[in-house]
Amino acid sequence: MASRKKPRTDGPFSTTEKLMQTIRMPRELVTFLRGEADARGVDLTAHVVRHLDGLRTWFGLPVAAVALLDADRSALGMGRYEYLLHLLFQRALVLREQEPGFDGPNSNPGRKR
Repeated sequence: MASRKKPRTDGPFSTTEKLMQTIRMPRELVTFLRGEADARGVDLTAHVVRHLDGLRTWFGLPVAAVALLDADRSALGMGRYEYLLHLLFQRALVLREQEPGFDGPNSNPGRKR
């Protein structure tokens, strides 16, 4: 009889079960991911899992924000990936008018380029 793991409710994952999955990637992508993981001080698996789970869970945003984003994404007829591209493009358009980091914690409100 196979044992079943008890589902977890205290984190972003529904179980503690881990699966091994092989995915083929271009060498350049693996090199990039390893560099990003090394810069954060984590192993490659933890880095990739964090990013993929962030995509799945809308990066831990509050439920109300997720509902708004999902409604917008649906109204635009976009998948998650396409919607994230759309959001990044919209930010790039704002940055044409404002300096990078204009809304950051150390920004000076009211200052334009």
